Amino acid sequence: MTNSAMSIPARKIDIIQNIQGRVLSGEWAQGSQLPSERELALEYGVSRPVIREALAGLVELGFIEIHPGRGSFVRGVKIDDLSGSLTRAATLAKITARDLVVARLGLECSAAELAAKQSPRPVDHLRAALQEHAEADSLQTLADTDLAFHELVVAASGNPLLVLMFGAIRNQVHALMLRSHSDPNVQREGEAYHERIVTAIAEGQPSAARELMREHLELALTLYGKDLDRPISDVVESRGLRFASVLTQPSTETTNETT
Repeated sequence: MTNSAMSIPARKIDIIQNIQGRVLSGEWAQGSQLPSERELALEYGVSRPVIREALAGLVELGFIEIHPGRGSFVRGVKIDDLSGSLTRAATLAKITARDLVVARLGLECSAAELAAKQSPRPVDHLRAALQEHAEADSLQTLADTDLAFHELVVAASGNPLLVLMFGAIRNQVHALMLRSHSDPNVQREGEAYHERIVTAIAEGQPSAARELMREHLELALTLYGKDLDRPISDVVESRGLRFASVLTQPSTETTNETT
């Protein structure tokens, strides 16, 4: 299929695949506006309703966004793009707190280490996040601001793939944080590590930042008791807490998170 006018009408699936290819090739960059429905209909040799259906399919696939009155735009990469499908899979697979802690150790310890190697290091954002966390006045806001802090540490690594990987598990991480902040022992032991992690990053101490993050995350292994090997969704629900899948999804794109 070419980008010029078609000699025969294109099928909807052909149009979807062709536009996907043009987006992925960089012909239409993130944030750029697609041609109008009329222009696309002429280009592909189909009616506007067919184009409208193809565009709706591209919205479902996460390639574009449609803004009424403005048109269709190439969608930027969001940090939580993978979270929906992973949340469903994790729930069905009965992922436990232990599973998640082990995964976070690999991801967040590396992120903290990399953040301490950056120049300049975005510690102002991290300190602001700590302040918001200190001002949290409910279990929900404690978990929300804790999640925001850890997301910023990962973003501070400068590695966009780590950002996407954390975004994929953010709902499970938030659920774990609800569990932690509903437990006075876990909260008391864990809170002090935040400031120490930021200090290590600010002072450019990669090994210390990595080790402090490891100690922080491993608290769950010793303090969660029987909850450690129960499915995360069961742990949260048994405590009468609101599961993370209802969180408002973050709008920040990976390109903004890592700058």
